[in-house]
Amino acid sequence: MNLESKTTLHTSTIDNPMASLTIDAFGGALVDFHLRESKINPLTFRFTKDQMPVNNKSGAPYQGHFLCLGRWGEPSVGEKKAGIPDHGHFANTLWTCSLSEGGSLKMHAESGLEGLKIDRSIQMDEHVGLYMVSETVMNIHSLGRLYNMVQHPTLAPPFLNNSTTIQCNALKGFHYKNYADPESNASDWPYGIEKDKTIRDLRFCVEGTSSVFCFIINDHSRYGWITAYSPDAQLLIGYLWLRNDYPWINVWKDWDNGNIKYCGLEFGTTGIHQPFAEILKQQKAKVFGNDCLKYIDAGESVCRKYISFLVQTPDDFDETVSVDVDDRSIQIKGHNNPPITLHSDLIRAW
Repeated sequence: MNLESKTTLHTSTIDNPMASLTIDAFGGALVDFHLRESKINPLTFRFTKDQMPVNNKSGAPYQGHFLCLGRWGEPSVGEKKAGIPDHGHFANTLWTCSLSEGGSLKMHAESGLEGLKIDRSIQMDEHVGLYMVSETVMNIHSLGRLYNMVQHPTLAPPFLNNSTTIQCNALKGFHYKNYADPESNASDWPYGIEKDKTIRDLRFCVEGTSSVFCFIINDHSRYGWITAYSPDAQLLIGYLWLRNDYPWINVWKDWDNGNIKYCGLEFGTTGIHQPFAEILKQQKAKVFGNDCLKYIDAGESVCRKYISFLVQTPDDFDETVSVDVDDRSIQIKGHNNPPITLHSDLIRAW
């Protein structure tokens, strides 16, 4: 395994003979994950400066897989005046990167605006297209605070097109604009109910309106998972994490003239895309029995982990039916083929 640093672009790359992962320290985003054989990167999503919210324009753009830490969505009016960007300061600022003796990439960022710091470790498997991320968040202020933490991997072309399919182990959910009354507007995965009451099958990218649908993960599962499969590229990207760390899956789809433009496979601590004051005003600290706010005390540290994998699929693969885990492997099951099995010692870290 080797690491290559390109300081002029703030990027670092870790790789193995099978796959490569590139991280941009400006915003701390994972921007390129590809198999050497195909070279297709699912994480080509990137906003221009003009597309960024006004309070984010002076910092890093949204790109690839970035982290929403502090909050998911807009800050309050007062927080905006204080300089807080949408989705939190960490996706907007410069991180530090270094290579450890064990071959993992170490990253760090600290925000006085948020009163938080984060230490991240990224370890690539030695043989397959799989890596594990461990992130430890610490409250560096003398007061406890409310916060949220949402992983924001976003797909874009050429991997993403109208034939791409999404699957996950979500249960019940709602359109994000129905946050004030999610219970009365609930649907079961894979179906989402638009604001105009149109019902969409969210597995498919054939048609829709630009929106976000928020789902809880099946509460009988130890793990949460989400995959996206591109039949044209015969590639499947997926994410796996402990349900206790991230009980929500939030699927964002953005359309342009009837074609899918972006698809966010988001997972995190909340399903409410609102400032904290609005969440409390609407009494939505819990939805469907799951937290939508987290609290971190002064000096407290919290660690969360996830795995991402990228695999070439067989000719007869149709869609993901399940993702199963044991202490050394992940099995991705479809309808018509034997499971795709990824063996990795990194899984034992759980």
